[in-house]
Amino acid sequence: MPEYDNTNSGTFFVNDRKEKETHPDYNGKINVEGTEYYLKGWKKTAKSGTKFLSLAVNPVDGKAGSAPRQQTAPTTDDAPF
Repeated sequence: MPEYDNTNSGTFFVNDRKEKETHPDYNGKINVEGTEYYLKGWKKTAKSGTKFLSLAVNPVDGKAGSAPRQQTAPTTDDAPF
């Protein structure tokens, strides 16, 4: 049986080890074009009341500078969620 191709996909789980408010609410891994990243997410609420997830990624191999910058969802009513 051929191995499953995980390219450009990932998993996101509720963080059941969260001990501090600053710890992510969700965590997991994502593969982007063959490179593995740790994925973290925080539940947030915009000033308008719109709920969204703020995300961060870090490379699994630990190489600094190779990860995309942290992207945060818009904090206006223009948010796609």
